[in-house]
Amino acid sequence: MSIASLNRSSFSLPLLSTSPLKPAATPARGVVGTPEQQPQNDLWRKLMTDSFEQGPIKAGGASGGFEKELSQLVGQLLQLAKGLETQALGGQGSDLGQGDQEGVPSIDAFEQQSPAPAASLATAPATNPEHPTYASDAGPGFGPPSAGSTEPAPANAPWLAKNNVGSPYNSNMQLIDPGQKGQFKFTNTFTNTTNAPQTITLWNKTGENGGPNDGQHFDKSTPKTFTLQPGQSQVVAFDNNSSVAWCASKDGSAKPGANSGQTWGEATFGNAGTGWSGYDTSQISPAGHTGKMSITNEATGVTVTEANAWQTEKDDPAGHDIGVPAGPLNLKTDLG
Repeated sequence: MSIASLNRSSFSLPLLSTSPLKPAATPARGVVGTPEQQPQNDLWRKLMTDSFEQGPIKAGGASGGFEKELSQLVGQLLQLAKGLETQALGGQGSDLGQGDQEGVPSIDAFEQQSPAPAASLATAPATNPEHPTYASDAGPGFGPPSAGSTEPAPANAPWLAKNNVGSPYNSNMQLIDPGQKGQFKFTNTFTNTTNAPQTITLWNKTGENGGPNDGQHFDKSTPKTFTLQPGQSQVVAFDNNSSVAWCASKDGSAKPGANSGQTWGEATFGNAGTGWSGYDTSQISPAGHTGKMSITNEATGVTVTEANAWQTEKDDPAGHDIGVPAGPLNLKTDLG
């Protein structure tokens, strides 16, 4: 859950990952503030830190209890196993035969429920990236981590963490083709399920000026935008320790205020302090929110929508913040 004037970022210690992802033969193509707010009371301090980033103690309640947390963990293991088997078979994949576990849909069953993939906006990756890259275990083609993103936030002020935004700004996210998805640790597939074009604005919570929550102010920080035609999809890959948000622009632009009044999707991928990831939907600020949105963990099927989004500052995190243990995370966001 996010409030427009607040930041709920996380700790920023270096992330040690055991991801088995292999570098791609060619890197994927790169995607082309306000003063820091201080908490006013204990409630605001709670709101300014995403519970899904805080590991098993905090996220247990946020994700609906021990059973859901265990379900998500098993789903992550299944997803990782499938990725390993796909690599071993040269990308052909195979049926793992899981399923029939309470709370954990089988991979086959989930794929049958998913709509056929639509055409992607991304083109073949450029041979030479437009920016310097580094060896990220989250996949090829990302810019080096941004300054300060590996430094821990004060223990008593986790909302002051500066998440990774890449160097240069926004090089922590890339539009990729569906066929490249297996090369990346963290992805989100956006699909327009309406009968009209939808322009998506996608921004880092940390702004271009380094402010922990300045990315939402489009007159000071540049979001990434892409337009989806009816039925069209786009896969976006993210680097470690990325904390992002998105919405469908009400007027099809990325000018200041374009995200005002819309349902927001939010996600953190590989929090530097805990390794956890998570996602939620938010309609708290500003008032007058509109727009249907569902966000699903492809491995577990756990979904949040505008119906169970953050509505007030006093909402219980359970069912709103969905915590995901350290490891790969592939989200699917449907905009309706």
